[in-house]
Amino acid sequence: MRAHFLLPIAISLGLLACSKTPAPPPDPVAIAKADADAKANKQLALYEQMRAGGSADIAVNLGDEIVKTYPNTAAAAQVQKTLGEVREKAKRDSESKRLARLWAYNNVPEAGGTQYSAAIASRESLQGNARIRLVLRQHPKWGQSVYLLLDNATFDCSKGCATLPVAFDDAPAQRMKATIPPTGEPALFIDDNKGFIAKLEKAQKVSIDVNLFKIGARTEVFEVGGYDASKMPDKPKK
Repeated sequence: MRAHFLLPIAISLGLLACSKTPAPPPDPVAIAKADADAKANKQLALYEQMRAGGSADIAVNLGDEIVKTYPNTAAAAQVQKTLGEVREKAKRDSESKRLARLWAYNNVPEAGGTQYSAAIASRESLQGNARIRLVLRQHPKWGQSVYLLLDNATFDCSKGCATLPVAFDDAPAQRMKATIPPTGEPALFIDDNKGFIAKLEKAQKVSIDVNLFKIGARTEVFEVGGYDASKMPDKPKK
C-alpha cells in the first residue's frame, strides 16, 4: 500500500525534473561590452585626472586611445565632449615650452654683485650655423643693456646704424637709437633699453632690420614670447 502511494510522487518529481528549462548560455556580446565598459571607465578616470592636473599632452593621448579602442562606450562619448579643448591646450602648452627653450639665461659673480643675462638667437641663420643673438644684460657696474651680438660677422654702419627699425609683433616698425661700442666688439646696443624691454615683455616676436658686411641688409626675427623676466631680477630703478 505504501509503495503504491509513493509511486505517483516519484513519477511527478521525474516529470518536473525533465520539464525544467536549462539556463541560457552566457552572451559573449554582453560580456565583451561589459569588459570594454570597465576598461574604458578606468581609462576615463585617468584621462580626467590628467586633464584636471594640467597634463594636457598626456590627456590627449589617453583620450585618443579611449575613442579609438572603445568607440561605442559611454566613456568615449564623455571624452569627446572635452577632447577638442584639451587638444588645443596641449598645442598651446607645447608652443609655450618651445618658446621658453629658445632663451638661455646666465648669472656670474662680478665686482659689486652679479651679472645676469638672457640671450636668444635669431630665427634664421646667417651663414652656416652663425646667428645674431639678442642679449639682455644687467651688470652691477654698467647697469641694464640691450644689444645685438654677432657670430663671425660685423655690423655695417656705412649707411647708418644710428637708428634701427624695430617692430614688435605685427605693429609698424619704429626707429630706435643704437650705438656700436668703441671697444670694437661685434655688438650693437639699443639705447632705450627700458622701452625696448617693456615692449618685448608683451610681444611674441621682435623684428630688427640690420646691415652686415659681406651679407647685406636683413630683417632678423626673434621669437621672444617665452622670455622669463623673473630670471633677470635686478631691474633698474625707475
